[in-house]
Amino acid sequence: MSDFNKSAWAENKFAENYLDKADIYIVERRKMFWFVSSLFSHFIQGKQDVKLLDLGCGDGVLTGELLKINHEISATLLDGGESMIHKAEERLKGYRNTTFIQATFQDLLGGTVKLGTYDFCVSSMAIHHLEMREKASLFHMIASCLKSGGRFVDVDVILPPSEELEQWYFAIWKDWLATMMDRYNIRDEAPEDLIRRYKDPSSMNKPDTLGNQLRAMESAGFVDVDCYFKNGIFAVFGGKKQ
Repeated sequence: MSDFNKSAWAENKFAENYLDKADIYIVERRKMFWFVSSLFSHFIQGKQDVKLLDLGCGDGVLTGELLKINHEISATLLDGGESMIHKAEERLKGYRNTTFIQATFQDLLGGTVKLGTYDFCVSSMAIHHLEMREKASLFHMIASCLKSGGRFVDVDVILPPSEELEQWYFAIWKDWLATMMDRYNIRDEAPEDLIRRYKDPSSMNKPDTLGNQLRAMESAGFVDVDCYFKNGIFAVFGGKKQ
């Protein structure tokens, strides 16, 4: 298992640069968040005392979108980065039912951190840092933490199932990056830099195919497993706890 504390993500400068440019780096990031919010509104919103778990929360932006829908959510946010947790605390300081845990996926899978039970679990651009066997273990852990009828949804980068599709998806991503970097006058990076980083082990990037992850969710006990939205290598997918 990769050690988060030895990765680039443990460096505040690297993590903060990502937060500043996430909407530039990630194709249609805000649209993907909209799909998560829509799923929450459709399936969870009417319930009482909703409990949310955000794994790899970053600066809390996704939880923030859900709190706009229901500000009474009891939200637990977990991230391995100290700077990420501080930024999440700052972003969500106006909400009273929030708990912040600085812990890695390694801590979770190793049993160091104990979680409660939740109605909704989300993760954004985090689980791809795990090997496939670790992803499968995490999906089992998430299922064990969800109430019956609870939902898990992941916003993440995926591995194309073939080299031909990868070349096309990279072309889509490169066009997006070039457009956004030009729009926001980004000159310290080039689209090729991000594409190279996609499979760079030093960034802990270990994407797996969408099919492998959907099958792993089903093996973990999730039903109604599906991909809700996809654009090239970026996808929103998840399932329901029976």
